[in-house]
Amino acid sequence: MLTEEDKLRFLRETALFSALPQTELKLICDIAREVTYAAEETLFEEGEQGDSLYLLISGEVSIIKAETEVLSFDETGYCIGEIALIDNQPRSATVKTVIPTQCLQITRHDFLQAMRREPRIGIGMFRVLNDKIRRDLEIQMDAIRKEIAQEESMRLAAEVQQSILPNEEMATSCLNAAGYCKPTNSVGGDYYDYLYLPNNRVALFLGDVMGHGYHSAMVAAMTKSCLQTQIRFDASVPEVMKAVNRVVEEDAQAFIYQTCCYVIVHPDNRLEFANAGHPAMLLFRAEQKTEPLELKSAFTPVGTARFLLDSETNYYSTELAWHPGDLLVLYSDGITEAFNAASEMYGVERFKTLLSEMQHLSAAEIKQAVLADLEAHQRGAAANDDITLIIAKFR
Repeated sequence: MLTEEDKLRFLRETALFSALPQTELKLICDIAREVTYAAEETLFEEGEQGDSLYLLISGEVSIIKAETEVLSFDETGYCIGEIALIDNQPRSATVKTVIPTQCLQITRHDFLQAMRREPRIGIGMFRVLNDKIRRDLEIQMDAIRKEIAQEESMRLAAEVQQSILPNEEMATSCLNAAGYCKPTNSVGGDYYDYLYLPNNRVALFLGDVMGHGYHSAMVAAMTKSCLQTQIRFDASVPEVMKAVNRVVEEDAQAFIYQTCCYVIVHPDNRLEFANAGHPAMLLFRAEQKTEPLELKSAFTPVGTARFLLDSETNYYSTELAWHPGDLLVLYSDGITEAFNAASEMYGVERFKTLLSEMQHLSAAEIKQAVLADLEAHQRGAAANDDITLIIAKFR
């Protein structure tokens, strides 16, 4: 059995709890139960309800899906079954020991109680999830490169990227939203999402990772994972922006950044937003036939502070009122900077004019009108950047 001092030292060295001060670490120490397993013993089965995570002290575990071993781990501090703490879903895999194994077990109930007392525990959870996602993506892409030709591997990567996009339009008591995303190549760096929040709130996110290809797509995929995790703890504008910034800063292996917009729509006719280096969002008022409000960037793109030698960005939200019939448009510069064969750019003014003329239509109809006008402008010329669009029409 571990002494309390040994247990504290072990927890301090895990990615999940390394950021905690000693007092809060003692709290985790008190709720972590030491468990031992014989060789080839099952920790949990695929499909069963999970309620605990396990931290590997010693030994080795095997990850099994559909009765096939896909991975094995023997590294001290490895976290097993952490999704059970934030999502009440069936286990996605079976975990068995390979040799006699020793773990610390923490239940969902105890973990959530600790989270309420010390929210910084969530930082460790993000780190573990991001590390696992990055590792899983790298493993999967290496396997693809070994098994099939590059063209086929990129086709599969494009399918995966499309799968992270919303599979249906958003329709709530506040708004209808219609989105579109098409990468320049088979895999791109743009990503958008609809997020359903507590208290009948909803959120919109649009991000544009620098460049194209596998690495940009990986950052976009990790952004989605970050968003889905972060909104379970704190969906506020500053905290979401900080979380997305951490993903880009901690997980990008080269110079890379992401511009993005995040908007929360409240049912009491308020919206909050932040824009980090992205083209200004456009808010058209239903009762005014004037130029739209431009919700411009107040921050540098996420991931750039480390290269600019800036201190940590202090994100904040800006608040505006929305009214029934108003139109909010989020878009990537792949639309406004699209060229035709005569090297003529589509441009922001043409985009604004079209949106103003089509404002009376539904979100889906406006989206189709924009795409049709863009196609007419390009006249068959290939796009030089990813094209992403969210049209939100307030009720």
